[in-house]
Amino acid sequence: MTAEPIRSALGTVSTEDTSLVLPSDKKQRTGQQRVLEQVNTIKRSKSKMVKNDSISSPTTPASATEYSEPKFQFSPTKLNDTLFKFSSSNMTSSHSRMTGRSLSVRNTVRRQTQNSQWESQMNWNAQSQSNGMRRGGSDPALNKAGGTITQQSKTRSSTVRYNRATGQSMRLQENNLPASTSQSQIASIKPSLSQSQTITKVTTTKNKSEALRASGAEGSIPNITLQEAVEYLSHSDISHQLCGASFIQHQTFTEDRAKQEVCRLGGIPALIQLLKCDNPQLQQIAAAALRNLVFKDKNNKLEVERCEGIEAILTLLRNTKIIETQKQLTGLFWNLSSADELKPKLIKNAMPLLTESVVVPYNFWTDSNTNKHTDPEVFYNTTGCLRNLSCASEQERRSMRSCPRLINSLMTYVKTQMERGDPDDKSVENCVCILHNLSYQLEKEAPDHFKQFSVLDEKPNENTNKKSLFSPKSTKTQKEFNFPAMAKEDPEGVDWLYNQKSLQMYLFLLGLSRNEATLEACCGALQNLTASKSHLSTLMSQSIIQKPHGLSGISHLLISGNPGLQKTAMSLVGNMSRVSSLRGIMAKEILPNVSAVLSAVTPNMVKSDSTIATACRVMNTLMLAEPDTGKKRINTKLVDSLSMLSSNVLFDTARKSAGILLWSMWGQKDIQNALKKQGMNKDTFINAITASAYEEATRMNGH
Repeated sequence: MTAEPIRSALGTVSTEDTSLVLPSDKKQRTGQQRVLEQVNTIKRSKSKMVKNDSISSPTTPASATEYSEPKFQFSPTKLNDTLFKFSSSNMTSSHSRMTGRSLSVRNTVRRQTQNSQWESQMNWNAQSQSNGMRRGGSDPALNKAGGTITQQSKTRSSTVRYNRATGQSMRLQENNLPASTSQSQIASIKPSLSQSQTITKVTTTKNKSEALRASGAEGSIPNITLQEAVEYLSHSDISHQLCGASFIQHQTFTEDRAKQEVCRLGGIPALIQLLKCDNPQLQQIAAAALRNLVFKDKNNKLEVERCEGIEAILTLLRNTKIIETQKQLTGLFWNLSSADELKPKLIKNAMPLLTESVVVPYNFWTDSNTNKHTDPEVFYNTTGCLRNLSCASEQERRSMRSCPRLINSLMTYVKTQMERGDPDDKSVENCVCILHNLSYQLEKEAPDHFKQFSVLDEKPNENTNKKSLFSPKSTKTQKEFNFPAMAKEDPEGVDWLYNQKSLQMYLFLLGLSRNEATLEACCGALQNLTASKSHLSTLMSQSIIQKPHGLSGISHLLISGNPGLQKTAMSLVGNMSRVSSLRGIMAKEILPNVSAVLSAVTPNMVKSDSTIATACRVMNTLMLAEPDTGKKRINTKLVDSLSMLSSNVLFDTARKSAGILLWSMWGQKDIQNALKKQGMNKDTFINAITASAYEEATRMNGH
C-alpha cells in the first residue's frame, strides 16, 4: 500500500485519509481481573432455536470483557487473543452470549435492547436523496480489534495504532475471555444445559497416582509440575492425558511464564497430537490449553504453525459436532490470527472453512446447511478472527473480498441486528470492522468494479487549479456522475462495499449504536470511501451529505471523548471538505464543533496532535469558503487557544496548522473586520511564528 502524499499545512485533510482496524495486545487486564469479571457476568442458557444459539448478552459495563482485535480493526479503535481457563474437564465455557435468534431462553439474564423503530425506518432500498444533512475506522484492527467504549465495552481497553508510512489506522484486538473460572469460584457458575460432562474436582494429594485416581472425584488441581503435565500428554492412559492437558490449561491461564515453559518442554506438539485423538473431552481440553498457550504469545503462535497445528485445528473443526469444541477451536483461531506471519496461511486455509461452515450458515438457510447448528459464540469468535485477518496485506484483502458470500453474510448480520434493535451486539462490531478494512483503498485494489463510472457534468469547480493559500468562496455547482453499480438493488460481494444501502447502513449505525468501536468502524469505512481525490470519492461525499441526517450524524462525533473515534470522524470530515460544492452546507454543520475542539486544546493533548492539525485544516477550508459563517465561530477563547498552540513545539504538526489558520483569519477581509470589532490586533495573527508556518506551507505548495 502506497502512502498518500503528505499535504501542506493548509490542505483540506490530514495525511491519514484512509484507515484500517488493527488488533492489539496492549492494555490487557490481569488473569485475576478477568476471572473476577467473568464470575460476575457469566450466564448460561440453552435455546430452543434450531441453530442452538446459547450466548448470554452483556447488559452493563460490568459484563464487558476484552475480546480480540482493530484492527479494522479497523481500524482496525483498537482485542485479538482469547484466554481460556478450565478448572476441570467439564469444559464449562467462560462466556456465553444471548442474541435475538433464540425463541426461548432459560437460566439467563436478557439484555435490555432499545425499543426503537429503526426497523420501520430502515429503507434498505433507499436511493440518494437531494440534500439533507446527515464506524469509523478501525485497525482493529485492523485490525486487532479496536477498542472503544460503550455500554458493553466500557471496561475494554483499546489502542489505535496509526501507520504513518501508509496513512492508515489500525485497531488491534485481544480476546482475553477466560475459558473458565478458578477453583474457588466454580460453584457460582452454572454449566450449560447442553453439557454432558459433570463438573469434577481433583484433590491435591501428596501422591501423584492418588491425584490421578481422584480426578474423577470432587477436589482441586493435581499436585504435579509442568514437566510432569507435559509428560502425561504422551501417556498411554487417557486419564493421565486429561490430567496433563487440564493442568496446562489452568497454569497457562494463571501464569504467563507457564506458556514459555510448556513450549520449552515440547507441550505444544503434544497437545496438537491430542486434537487428532478420538476422545471428544480430550479434544476440547487440548484445544482450550492451546488457546491459552498462544494468548498474547507470538512465539507460541508460530510454534503451533511449525508443528502443523493449523491443519489439525481445521480438521477437527470440520469434523466435530460438539459446540464447546467449536468454541475452543474458533477462539484458538482468533488468537492465532493476531500474528501477522500467520495471516496469509490463515486466509488461504482457514478463511474458506470458517466462512462456509460458520459465517454463511449462521446468516442464510439453505438445503445444504439446514442441519448445521451454529452457536452465537462460535460466530462471534469467527468474526473476531476474520476481523484480524482483514487488516493484512493488499493481496490478503483481495482474497477476502473474493471469498464467496462472505461480504453478503456480514452485511446480512449487521442489517438483521439493527432491525432487531441490537446495534451494539459484539458481533456487529466485528462485522463492521471487517467491512471497514475491506473498503481500504477499494478503488485502487478493485478497479474492475468501477469501470462503469462516468462524469456527466465536466464543468470544473472554481479554484481547482488555483495555487493560492487563501481560497475564495467555492462554487455551488455540484458535479453529476453516472455510476449504476452504486444503486444496485441486489448487490453481491464487493458491490456491497460502495452501495447506497451500505452508506445508509453506516449512517444509521452512527445514530443507533453506543459502541464506540462500531461507530469508529462506520466512520472509517466512510473515510476510506472518500479518501482519494478521484471523482468517485467526490460522489461518495455527495451521497453521504444527501442522506437524511448524513452530516449531522457525523458532526457530533467530532467532539467525542474517545480519541480514536474523534480522529476518524475528523479525517472523514477533512476528506469531504475537499469537495468545494459541499463546503457551504458543511460550514454550517461542522464549524461549530470544529471550533469547539480547537477552543478546548490544552498542552496535555499532545497525543491528539494529528486530530488537532486536521481540525485546523478543516476550519481553514470551511472558513475561507464561507466567511460569513466562519466569523461567527471566532472568539477570544478560540484565538487564544490557537495562539498557544502555534507556539508549542510539542505539537509537531498542529502548531504549524494553527499558525496558518491564524494567518488566514487576518488575511480574509471580512473576518479581519470582525476580529477588529472584538478588540483583537494584528500582532496576534501576523507574527514571526505564523509567518514561518505560512512560508513553509507556501514552499510545500510549490509557490
